[in-house]
Amino acid sequence: MEDFHNPDGTMRSADDITAMWKAWNIRPDQQVSFYCGTGWRASETFMYARAMGWNNVSVYDGGWYEWSSDPKNPVATGERGPDSSK
Repeated sequence: MEDFHNPDGTMRSADDITAMWKAWNIRPDQQVSFYCGTGWRASETFMYARAMGWNNVSVYDGGWYEWSSDPKNPVATGERGPDSSK
C-alpha cells in the first residue's frame, strides 16, 4: 500500500495515483476489480478509486485467502506478460 501513501501516511494525490495506474494499464473506462490477500488493502484502494470519481470499480473483499480456499475456483499460474492486464 505504500505506493498509494505519502511519507506521512496520507493518500497520494489523485494525479499521482492515476499516473501510476495508467502506467499499469488500469484506466477509468475499464471495469476494475481490486483484490489482495484478505481484502483490507483492496478495500482501501477501492475507496481511493471511488473518491477519485471512478465508477466502474469493485472489490473482492474475501481476497485471495477466500478465493483460494475453494478448490472449484479457477487459478491461473505462470509468468505475467504484457497483455495480462488487458
